[in-house]
Amino acid sequence: MLEGVFLVGVIDELHYSHKGELVLSELKTRGPRSLPGRAQERSHHFQVRLYKLLFDSMVRGLLERDAFVQSLNLRPEQPLGSGVMEHAQKLGLHVHTFGGVLELALMTLSYSELPAIDVLKIEYCHQGSSDAIGTREVSFDEAGVRAELRNHLSYWIGQREPRGVDIEEAWKCRSCSFEEHCEWRRERAENATASNQTKRFK
Repeated sequence: MLEGVFLVGVIDELHYSHKGELVLSELKTRGPRSLPGRAQERSHHFQVRLYKLLFDSMVRGLLERDAFVQSLNLRPEQPLGSGVMEHAQKLGLHVHTFGGVLELALMTLSYSELPAIDVLKIEYCHQGSSDAIGTREVSFDEAGVRAELRNHLSYWIGQREPRGVDIEEAWKCRSCSFEEHCEWRRERAENATASNQTKRFK
């Protein structure tokens, strides 16, 4: 749970560096043999920063059972099947319901010795050949990440109007379902037309 919203993500890789740091590594494939532009890179950075927030909260025991159950509409009272029960008993686990398994998993995470993530990295490789293009290390500022998350969530939960993308991301408009009704595109087109007309009369 981040900012009251249940978020899910899949981390590509976690490993320890030779310094003993826990490193999160995210792999991105690209068609061109070049690093992404600033706008796309910014979204990649935000992604791995969110992963760190989620992972760190999980290993610190901040993932609450009730939030997990309610967000995913789970049934903790559901009895375990005979095969699951048999496997659990072989492992020395005395659980009879899904809720028992969930509580055990959360308790195990809370008392584990897993540290918080120390380093965030993004590795870019060419889609066709798998050749490495480059690696970027990503900084982390929790207050800044949470502020950016709140800004995004304010749209998704209906607290603010949508905003147009940066001009360098306008290529995304070609695949947008709302392209024909987009006020941002219409305003941009009208401004461009007015600007051209002004230049013509000078």
